[in-house]
Amino acid sequence: RFSDKKERLMHLKTKQREFQKHVFEVVCTLELLNVLFQRWKIMSCKMRIEQLKQTICKENDEMTRHTEGLLRIKEENQKHYRRAQRHQEKKEKIQRHNHRLGDLVEKKTYDLKTQHEHLANLRRTRILELTSVIFPIEEVKTSMRDPADVSSESDNAMTSSTVSKLAEARRTTYLSGRWVCDDHNGDTSIGITGPWITLPNNGDYSAYYNWVEEKKTTQGPDMEHNNPAYTISAALCYATQLVNTLSLILDVNLPKKLCNRQFCGENLSRHRFTRAVKKLNANILHLCFSQHVNLDLLHPLHTLRNLMYLVSPDTENLGRSGPFEISADLEDSMEFVDPSATGETDESGDEHVSDEETDLGTDWENLPSPRFCDIPSQQVEMLQSQSTQVSQPIASSSAGGMISSAAASVTSWFKAYTGHR
Repeated sequence: RFSDKKERLMHLKTKQREFQKHVFEVVCTLELLNVLFQRWKIMSCKMRIEQLKQTICKENDEMTRHTEGLLRIKEENQKHYRRAQRHQEKKEKIQRHNHRLGDLVEKKTYDLKTQHEHLANLRRTRILELTSVIFPIEEVKTSMRDPADVSSESDNAMTSSTVSKLAEARRTTYLSGRWVCDDHNGDTSIGITGPWITLPNNGDYSAYYNWVEEKKTTQGPDMEHNNPAYTISAALCYATQLVNTLSLILDVNLPKKLCNRQFCGENLSRHRFTRAVKKLNANILHLCFSQHVNLDLLHPLHTLRNLMYLVSPDTENLGRSGPFEISADLEDSMEFVDPSATGETDESGDEHVSDEETDLGTDWENLPSPRFCDIPSQQVEMLQSQSTQVSQPIASSSAGGMISSAAASVTSWFKAYTGHR
């Protein structure tokens, strides 16, 4: 029994030693694992620390670059701010300068307007003196009998409707492509320089070239002192002188060049007389357009009546200067002064040359010969005497006349161009 217990003890001791050995091995393994884990943990911390150091360095570099960029941006902002201040000062300076220039322009504009008004008043005064002393124009009542009344007396069988139609036809005129009523047609005349020198109000100057044709067939001295041809030629001559003088006073370039002696020289043929009348009427209408005469009062056939409306004291814009518009309808109606004479030619054979010499023209496509481009000198002494008195108004009005002439030329050229197309 003792032996069993001893053997059992030995066996237990053997198991104890084996267990202790196993425990020792496990403990050693755990210690080794613990050491390895601590080493791995240390290495991981070192690697993380190194990464953090690299990240910190990188962030420090980025921070440095951002700080430098921020400093540069601040410097640029300061430069821009200083530049903006300088620009603001320049802007305020320019605004003050513009304000001063605006005040100066306003003052100069007011002075120019005052000078134009003074020049217009001076022109108006001179024109009224001219038309009241030298070239008075007035309406003269005539004792002409209505052809309808004469027809009713000579033919008792004529009906009243026919008489009224004749009277209505007598008071109509072809204007701007249509027949219009003319209340002043034939019952009155317009006198210039006196009631004894008159023109028919309806623009019918056939008495002149009828007398010229009769003069060619009938030789000998003319004993008739009250010949209507003399009256017509004298009135047209005075009207031409007045129109040329008005163009000098108003500083308006006339579209047609017409000499003062055109109607008072040799007897004109029907063609030359009609063309001269057309030019005179065109010049009068051009002056009326430049002075803004009411277009409803104008008629392309009424030579002296248009002139009377132009120089009338009731014309508000008489004496003005500046650009103006031209009525194309009234200009086109000038072709109907005497349509039957357009196809005739002058017997002298030099009509074509004389027309070119006396017509300045407004169509830029048909340029005349260079020897015809000289500026006509009309009463240079009068211009010199007037320029010494009113030099500044004349200069301003000359510019206005040039502008108006250029505008009229461009307008006429454009109308001619569109008409040809």
